[in-house]
Amino acid sequence: MKFIQKSAEPKEFSDWKAQENDDWRPSYSDLSGNVKRAVYESLLNEQFHVCGYCERTLNENDFHIDHLSPQSSKLDDELDYNNFICSCIRETEKGLPLHCGQLRKDKMLLIHPLQEDCQMKFEFTGAGEIKGVNQNAENTIKILGLNIAKLVTLRKEAVSPFLSEELNDDEFREFVKGYIILHNEGRRNPFCSMIEYIFKEYL
Repeated sequence: MKFIQKSAEPKEFSDWKAQENDDWRPSYSDLSGNVKRAVYESLLNEQFHVCGYCERTLNENDFHIDHLSPQSSKLDDELDYNNFICSCIRETEKGLPLHCGQLRKDKMLLIHPLQEDCQMKFEFTGAGEIKGVNQNAENTIKILGLNIAKLVTLRKEAVSPFLSEELNDDEFREFVKGYIILHNEGRRNPFCSMIEYIFKEYL
């Protein structure tokens, strides 16, 4: 989990909400079309196209908006852009394990990606497992399902190329650095927090 620096909400979203009148009040269920696409594009850009929770790559049409403060909470403003996180998994399928926003539902997170130190709350193993440094972090892992077999396998596969013995130290250092920098198109490689943690001595 990496810190997300929220940007200003899209103008299309602001303009749409500003149309509120005596006969119409905007609601999250009304959010659609070009306005919703503008919101998604903004979220994807500020998250560098990875899930705000597990750091998987967000593939086209396979993500959704998750309300950090749940919509069921009295504290939630369902149209507060600063409360939006882009989470993986848009459609659920029977029998497939859930994680991130789809598993979390309306549970509160004590550790979340809008906290600047969130990355420091988790540790990783070369086998793809994630561990919390305290009970709040462990609870967050459980709520989001970050240690389900699917995610452990994906993280293990991400580590695998770094375990090759063919690279010398300098080449390996450049490999690690190259993985965690942003792509030219503003995208981040998946599971950067894990790569940074496991190979921090090379950074």
